[in-house]
Formats: sequence, C-alpha cells, structure tokens
Amino acid sequence: MEDARIVRSRKALHGALLKLIVAKPFNEVTVRDITAAANIGYATFFRHYPSKEALLEAAAANELRQVLKISMPIIDAGDSRASCVTLCTYVHKNRALWSALLAGGAQQTMREELIRVSRENALTRSKPGVPTEVAIMVCVGSIVEILSWWLRQSDIAIDQAADLLNDLAVVPILDKFL
Repeated sequence: MEDARIVRSRKALHGALLKLIVAKPFNEVTVRDITAAANIGYATFFRHYPSKEALLEAAAANELRQVLKISMPIIDAGDSRASCVTLCTYVHKNRALWSALLAGGAQQTMREELIRVSRENALTRSKPGVPTEVAIMVCVGSIVEILSWWLRQSDIAIDQAADLLNDLAVVPILDKFL
C-alpha cells in the first residue's frame, strides 16, 4: 500500500497538469506551473517524476484506465455499441481534457496504453492468418483517430460518434479478426 502523502501528491500533480493543458499547450506548461497549481514544492515534483513528459504519460494512462474501467465490462458482456456509447459519453463530459490529451502531446501515450490494455483483454484466439497483435493495433489506431477527429467537430452527437467507433473500429475487428 502506497503512502497517503505520495498518493495525494501524485493526484495533485495529475490534476494540476490536466487543468493546465486544457488552458494552454503542453509545451508551454512548465514544471513550476504544475507545482504551483498543485500547491506542491518544486523539488517534490522530481521525487515523483523525472520530467513533465513522464507526468503527462502517467496522467494520460490514468485517464485512459478510468474510461476503460467503465467501458470494458460492457464490451466483455457482448454489447460493443453500448461500450462505445459509454466511452464517447465519458470523453464528451471531459471533452476539453481529451482534446488536450489527444492533440497536445499525449496521443502516443494514449495509443500505447490502449494497446497495452487491449492486449490484456484480448481474446485468446484469433482467426487464422491474422495475428491478434495486428488486429489490436488496427482497432486502437482507429479508435484514437476517430476520437481525435470527433473532438475537433462541433456538430457530431455522442451516439453518432459511438456508431462510428463501433462500425469502423470495433465490430470489424471483433467480427473479422477475433
């Protein structure tokens, strides 16, 4: 079990960074900005993370784990569309943050974390000739690109985005490859 102070400090740093990258591009955010917003000492930052990039990776991975925590049980139950609606609803509620994450320097981290989690949750078999790893990479790439595109739009409803995710990324992979 982690020390409560460590947990509080990391949570404060994550929250501060996520608020800051909604307000300005990641490359303009400094460690001093983060520590000031988190009300944490400058040296304390470096006890937790070697750089602001490492903090971004940790915060992005944590955010992705949150959305997967609510959407994966639904897809595991066999309802891929409902899972996509859940994912899109969460992303929509946190639109500014997800826009910043996917356009502001964390897209690769988000992609890598989604691939990692997808590997953990992948079906144990794939159809002959299609490596599961390839199917996962195609699905994850599609999800990240569709979400990035959707977040740049202002007139696409949650249900429409969920349908796009389900029809273009999830169902083709589940039906054809896994």
